[in-house]
Amino acid sequence: MISVLTEVGKRVSGRWVTAILLPGLVFVAVLTVALVVRHGHALDEGRLVGWGGRTGRSLVKEPARLVLVVMLIVGAAGVAGTAAAGLGRLAQRVWMRHRFLTGDRITRTRFSRRSRARAAAHRAGQSPVAAYLPQRPTWMADRVRLVEVRVRAQYHVTAALVWPRLWLLLTEDTRRPVTDARIRYAEAVTLVGWGTLYLLPGLLWWPALIIAGCVLLTAWRRARETLAEWTELVEAVIDLRLRDLADALGTPIGGPAITAAEGRALDDRLGKAGA
Repeated sequence: MISVLTEVGKRVSGRWVTAILLPGLVFVAVLTVALVVRHGHALDEGRLVGWGGRTGRSLVKEPARLVLVVMLIVGAAGVAGTAAAGLGRLAQRVWMRHRFLTGDRITRTRFSRRSRARAAAHRAGQSPVAAYLPQRPTWMADRVRLVEVRVRAQYHVTAALVWPRLWLLLTEDTRRPVTDARIRYAEAVTLVGWGTLYLLPGLLWWPALIIAGCVLLTAWRRARETLAEWTELVEAVIDLRLRDLADALGTPIGGPAITAAEGRALDDRLGKAGA
């Protein structure tokens, strides 16, 4: 039992250091520079070096004060890490909204993703499927929506009902790619929070705005890539293992393709219809 707790403690400590403490210390350093040099002396290295020398000599003379400052820095780094995670989740709620605050008027303009997708289909001489056209404010929100739409169209079942049960049937080797993609997406979401947080020192020191912009662009790209990978893996698991779930529930699928009746029966079973 003690060895298990020790191993858990090591993993938690390692993740806290890499995911919160280290990026938090970098943020505290940038914020300190912003407070010292401000916009007027943004690139004045001498001003920063002079302040660092005076502060260092003062702390060396007072060990108790040095310990207190170190504790405050570590605490501030932890608070910053927690704030970044919270801001990232808030940003995720915004880009995963079903619609903008203005309703669906924005998505109906000729510059919207829906209009552009419809125009591209017409140029290719195709008739677009209405359910597959963009319907959410952002690409990522639509990518998540499409998992449900495509699974429903192909198998006549609800992905939200299928996925939790199917996950319990998977082996660790099968789960690992899905879990890794989900973790990378969560890290990208947190990185969005860090980029937003860097706007704060940017109010005092303009180079921090450049840092914030670079972090936000990187985070947005990673979020799109990892979300696409994760949703693709979810669909792949459903494609390959839906029959296993049906067999486990006692509603086996007879033919090579799932019929509408079989899909509805499985959906009713999962949704506890008539229970």
